[in-house]
Amino acid sequence: MEHFSGKTIWITGASSGIGEATAKALSQKGAQLILSARREEELKRVKQSCAQPEKIKILPLDLEKHEQAESWVSDAWLLFRGIDLLINNGGIGQYSLALETTPEVEEKIMAINFFGNIKLSKALLPKMLEAGKGQIIAIGSIAANFGQAKLAAYSASKAALKLYYESLKEELHNTPIVVQVVSPGFINTDVTINSLKGDGSKMNKNSKAQENGMPAAVFAEKLLHAIKNKKFHTYIGKKELLAVPFHTVWPGLFYKMLRN
Repeated sequence: MEHFSGKTIWITGASSGIGEATAKALSQKGAQLILSARREEELKRVKQSCAQPEKIKILPLDLEKHEQAESWVSDAWLLFRGIDLLINNGGIGQYSLALETTPEVEEKIMAINFFGNIKLSKALLPKMLEAGKGQIIAIGSIAANFGQAKLAAYSASKAALKLYYESLKEELHNTPIVVQVVSPGFINTDVTINSLKGDGSKMNKNSKAQENGMPAAVFAEKLLHAIKNKKFHTYIGKKELLAVPFHTVWPGLFYKMLRN
C-alpha cells in the first residue's frame, strides 16, 4: 500500500513553490490534503491542479497572526477528523543589509518564519499526542548553517527554527510523535522575488542561484522520501550543499570565497 494513501496532511505555504509542488506530489499518492496560505484564490488554483482535488480542503491563514494558531488547528482537525502530518512550510525571505533593515521587518520575518511555525506545531501537538500518532516537518534552510551578508534576519529565523525542533524532538523522544527538519538549498521558486527588502517592500526580482536551483517538483519527491525515512534532519539541494561542510572545516576560506 502506498505510504501516503489515505493520510491527512496539512501543508502551509501551499499557494506556490515548495508547498504547491508537495501538494501535487502527495495528491498523486492518494493523500487527503489541507492547504493553507494567505492567498485563497491561489490555494483554489493549486487544489484544482492536483490529481485528486476532491480529497483537498482549503484553510486560508496568515502565519504572522500566529495568536490564532489554536483556532486554525481546531478548524483543520475537523476537516478530516484528524491530522497525520503537518508540513510547516510557510515562510518569507529577506535580502537587505542589517543596518538598512527596519526593526518592523525583522520582527515580521521572525513572526512568520519562527513564531508562526512553532505556535502552529505547539497547538497541534496535544491533539497528536492524544491520538497517539503524528509527524511534524519544518522546512528550514541551508542558510541556517552560516551567516551571509543581507540575510541576517532570515538566517537567524531558520537557525532558531532548527534548534527549536531539535530540542522538541528530544522532549518527544518517548512518544509516538516524529519531528523532522528539512533544509533546502537553492530551489527554483519565487522565494527571492517575494523576499523583503529593508523597508518591507518586495525584491521583485530573482537571483541566478534561485533560477538555476533544483526544480520544485524534484524537491517534492525528495521531501516525500525524507518524510518516509523519518531521519531528524535532511538537506535537499545540489552542489550548494557542499557549503555546509566547507564552512565547518575552513570557515576563513569559505568567507573569503563568498565575498569574492
